[in-house]
Amino acid sequence: MTSRAILFLQLGGPENLDEVPGFLYRLFSDPDVIRVRPAILRKAIAAAIAVTRKNTSRQLYASIGGGSPIRRLTEEQAAGVERLLAERGREAVARAAMNCSAPLVEDVVKDLARAGVERFLALPLYPQYSLTTTKGALERSRAAVKLHAPGARLYETGSWPTHPLFVEAHAEAIREEIAKFPDPRPEAVHLLFSAHSIPKKLVTREGDPYQSEIEASARAIHERAGGKSPWTLAYQSRLGPVEWLGPATLDVLGELGRRGEKQVLAVAIAFVTDHVETLYEIDQLFGEEARKVGITHFRRTSGLNTRRTFLRALEDIALSQTGFWE
Repeated sequence: MTSRAILFLQLGGPENLDEVPGFLYRLFSDPDVIRVRPAILRKAIAAAIAVTRKNTSRQLYASIGGGSPIRRLTEEQAAGVERLLAERGREAVARAAMNCSAPLVEDVVKDLARAGVERFLALPLYPQYSLTTTKGALERSRAAVKLHAPGARLYETGSWPTHPLFVEAHAEAIREEIAKFPDPRPEAVHLLFSAHSIPKKLVTREGDPYQSEIEASARAIHERAGGKSPWTLAYQSRLGPVEWLGPATLDVLGELGRRGEKQVLAVAIAFVTDHVETLYEIDQLFGEEARKVGITHFRRTSGLNTRRTFLRALEDIALSQTGFWE
């Protein structure tokens, strides 16, 4: 076991239908997701949501095979980056560490500390920083290292919305999918960049940089993909009565259909693995909506998952933390 470990931080997801209620409870008891205090009230709300939403959520996960592939894919990403680093002579173990499902951050850090790890690198797998995701993932890592590896050093990466290799990985996927349309000219395919939405007040009142970083990602990816396709940025996965960032992806699909667009390519720019938001929400829900509004050819770029260019991006991000390697 090397003395260095990289934590690939992700939200997580239920691997089977029995895990759905526990996942929902962990998700909605997160103070950065349900911003209610005191903690006892937030946890009561989370428990109520887990009970009321479990059957609906189980149906969604059943429709994508009975569970989320996010753990498997994140572990494959970690293993791939570990191999790339080893090829460079950089020794570090890479592990998936989740906020809301196994393997939980705390358990991963505890196991690594027992194995002799003395330096940790926290690498959130959120390309764009948000108070709802990145902030909590880093805070969990700090607390876990402080508790389970008090003598260890912790290094952290920031967001990487326009990292050249991250951008190129998306551009590769876009070029591959455009070639599959009946009319494969880039100008004949409308790119629909879709990102997970967040409450608008986090941006306007609390200075969350998420929206500006999402916009930067979309512009950079569009340019790298050739810059010839018309494009729109929209937001998906809203929840609750508060105002969220928009426009909503479903609404944009309707507008594109009414405008006569026939070829639309969805690009999920805030997710780095396929999971329920891509496999159900985009592929099934948005796909059905596209058909209803007359978009005869609707496709989605595959998740970045273990695309080599993306793994090289993660490798480069890890290598940029020079103190971790000294």
